[in-house]
Amino acid sequence: MEEMLKLILTELRFMKSDLNELKEMKSDVNELKEMRSDVNELKEMRSDVNELKEMKSDLNELKEMKSDVNELKELNAEMNAEMKEMGLDISELKQGQNRLEAGLEKMQKNLVDSLGLYTDKIVDYVDNKTEALNKRVYKIETELEQLRRQ
Repeated sequence: MEEMLKLILTELRFMKSDLNELKEMKSDVNELKEMRSDVNELKEMRSDVNELKEMKSDLNELKEMKSDVNELKELNAEMNAEMKEMGLDISELKQGQNRLEAGLEKMQKNLVDSLGLYTDKIVDYVDNKTEALNKRVYKIETELEQLRRQ
């Protein structure tokens, strides 16, 4: 019996040793669970890193868009300046057109007045010449009449 007790005692010691090993394994399993949790966190971090990369890409696109917007603003400012210049040019052209129209109207009036004056002078000239010719004709007719009577 004593041997049996020794054997049982030995078995109990092995069991105790196994139990200690199991406790250590349990501790290792807990560490592995924590590691799994850490791995999950790392996966989440990887996802976050990917999101950050996408955000960086989006940020670069936004920077390009901002650059494009600035270029458009500059072009718009240049176009506005050119439009103002064109407005001034159009205003000057309208003023020039108004001056030309006024000059043309004045020239037409002067032409009509001049034509009237020249027409009157021509009529007077023709009348004077006609009157002079009539006087000559009358004088010749009178002389012819006198010559006939003689």
